[in-house]
Amino acid sequence: MVAIKTTFGRKIKRILHILNPLAGKGTAKKVRRHIKETDETYMSHSPSETSKFIRESCQVEPDTCFTVYGGDGTIHRAVNAVMDSGCANEAMLKLVPIGSGNDFVRSFDDMPDEFVSDIMKFNDRYAANIVNMGFDCGVVKRAIKFKKLPLVSGSFSYILGVIGEALHKKAMKAKITLTYEDGSTEVMEDKYLLVAIGNGRWYGGGFKAVPGAKLDSGTLDVTIVKNISIFTFIKLVGSFKKGTHIADTENCIVKKSAQKYLMYKRCIGCKVEGCETISADGELYEENVADVKVLPKAISIIQHKL
Repeated sequence: MVAIKTTFGRKIKRILHILNPLAGKGTAKKVRRHIKETDETYMSHSPSETSKFIRESCQVEPDTCFTVYGGDGTIHRAVNAVMDSGCANEAMLKLVPIGSGNDFVRSFDDMPDEFVSDIMKFNDRYAANIVNMGFDCGVVKRAIKFKKLPLVSGSFSYILGVIGEALHKKAMKAKITLTYEDGSTEVMEDKYLLVAIGNGRWYGGGFKAVPGAKLDSGTLDVTIVKNISIFTFIKLVGSFKKGTHIADTENCIVKKSAQKYLMYKRCIGCKVEGCETISADGELYEENVADVKVLPKAISIIQHKL
């Protein structure tokens, strides 16, 4: 094995290519032809097998760079495997975005080519991008079905999911506890349409839900939308996609027309009790409590663009 020096100031002893053959409707299979035959490559057969392979590879050689070809779901599994292995200080991820949504890497636009990213821990799992619940989880469930259709992109499948879920929207009665950097807490209890807790800024194939989030800030940005009518929701969607529902991201100020039903918070912990499903990086978990905390500078990331 040849050691490869990175700008992190240390040498990586091993490079492993991890490909999800289903990502981007089969794009990984095309990418495979461009990888050297001498390179170590693992073609994913199932999410659980991929996670197990990465965990075991970390334990065999912690100084490994996992070049991950896939979308947000593949990244989610890779992050969880590295964190679970206990080797996050040594291993690193090089991300090649070939999925249908690729939302996590959208937040790389203001980051250097190599950086150490915060990670969120929710309950006993990890998430790299956004943890959300409420309306969004229903959208994700619908989008997964639409995404399987020919010619339907990740972003369009999410839009179709939004339309479908809006026609059947259901409020989430929840208790939300926010923990701030100074140790103080804020508790609120009401009916909510959605809660989006972000390390990254985008989800759903390009919806800028938490526009002030930054991957190495050491904090979480949280968008909370109260229970609103379908007509108010329709008016909100456009600004929610663009991220203009927040007038001042630095000071967490919501635009004036949305202040009655939308809140934007910056904290280090957010606990939501009363949800039915949690979406983490687009992966769904049937749990009624989401206890989310930020883990500052938890994993090394290398950007890569095809």
